[in-house]
Amino acid sequence: MKYGIIKDQFGNPHKFAKVILGAFPFGSIISEELSFQAMDYYRGQGGNVIDTARVYCDFIENGSGASEKTVGKWIKERNCRNEFYIISKGSHPAISNMQKSRLSPEEISYDLGESLKALEMDCIDLYFLHRDDEKIPVKNIMDSLHGHVAAGRIKMLGASNWRIERILEANEYAIANGKTPFVVSEIQWSYAYCSKEIFGDSTVVCMDGQQHQQYLKAGIPVLAFTSQAGGLFSAGYQQDLSDIAPKHKKYHCEENVKRYQKLLETCAAKGITPTRACLEYIIDNEVNGFAIVGCTKLEQLQDSLKGI
Repeated sequence: MKYGIIKDQFGNPHKFAKVILGAFPFGSIISEELSFQAMDYYRGQGGNVIDTARVYCDFIENGSGASEKTVGKWIKERNCRNEFYIISKGSHPAISNMQKSRLSPEEISYDLGESLKALEMDCIDLYFLHRDDEKIPVKNIMDSLHGHVAAGRIKMLGASNWRIERILEANEYAIANGKTPFVVSEIQWSYAYCSKEIFGDSTVVCMDGQQHQQYLKAGIPVLAFTSQAGGLFSAGYQQDLSDIAPKHKKYHCEENVKRYQKLLETCAAKGITPTRACLEYIIDNEVNGFAIVGCTKLEQLQDSLKGI
């Protein structure tokens, strides 16, 4: 397993696995048994970071909180809390009303409290706000988050689906006022071209050339969600739409046809699989990138971690 460094607000280094296990489907889309098998395998390969969130699988009956509960139960049963960095996220808008933010102090506190209960933990290693609302001053948000860090409920802070300009603004305020800054970002980023329109969610932030240059300059690590674009290229991308699985059709565009051809050349030259090449694009990037990978079958995770 490859590792990278994420520094906390005090400058202390933390060694994170470059491939992070995404727990989105755990305990709902896939069974608890398979979820445990995935975490066992990831642990056995040297993985030490699991990414979950309060909102995961809210749209499924009995899915609310299932991911966090499953992760927490596994950690407790395996007695391995000190081996893992646990990531969770809160303050996601209600699925039924994605344009209405949930970033008040009360909403931040509520989601964090529910996550701690579900995980059966008294502290989360790295806690993200899942979305932003640029109408809310950064002061209000950072003051709320700092209170939870000071109380020992959160160790490090991250921003998910925030533009980097907004992260830098928030950190400037936090540092100037003795508050806790964000130490990492989480956005949509993959070898495949993506955009808000392709992703189908106007509240997500996707990596682009401008954002990439700003991350390089700022030195902020980036966790990449949908880092494999749902397995688009590993599934065998074709220019003919009739050959593409329904879940991949949203990614079909001329740019991704070009990228796939370039990917095949890279794979042939290096003797690696498309899955490996897509992960290397993130984890060996100039930006300090970490790839979040999920699975609905154990074989998918095994393929992702092969040789990493």
